[in-house]
Amino acid sequence: MTISRMDDMSDWAGYRDRICYPAETFLLKFRVKDKERLISAIISNAFLNEDVPFEQLKNIPEQHSLATLGDFVLDYAIIANYPVTETVTPQKINDFREQYGNNTTLHRYARDCLHLQEYIIWGSDQRAQKTWNQESTCILADRFEMLIGAIYLEKGLNAVLEFLTTHQFFKKIDDL
Repeated sequence: MTISRMDDMSDWAGYRDRICYPAETFLLKFRVKDKERLISAIISNAFLNEDVPFEQLKNIPEQHSLATLGDFVLDYAIIANYPVTETVTPQKINDFREQYGNNTTLHRYARDCLHLQEYIIWGSDQRAQKTWNQESTCILADRFEMLIGAIYLEKGLNAVLEFLTTHQFFKKIDDL
């Protein structure tokens, strides 16, 4: 998403709603109450180091805890999807969790299946270099986990499970 200084939009709430709209409408498929939490999940630090349209953007706290929370919630969702048999071992469960929850896999899923890079508000250099395509980065994995954390805080575990089902998380990772 490209955001530039907008002199004609002096209303912060309107601007905030505008930058949340694509993620809410096309990715989450619901309107969030805490727009600033969503913005924290989709805004790049590099963008905040540029000349931003509204200073309020810089006042939104960076919520790295969203990624931690999202990681734990995602682990739960992955383990809950584990096919239980009599021969289940802790190692098999951990291997399953690693198959779906490692950063490389999450990055590829977020980039190739969700197209999460289209919803992130990038800095101009990141956008020009298409940072999300660099093999050494897992930036979209972190943003995906932040998004999962934001969904969880907004609507709970069932909403996260519905989001993963709607976006065919397991099937698409299997197909990667």
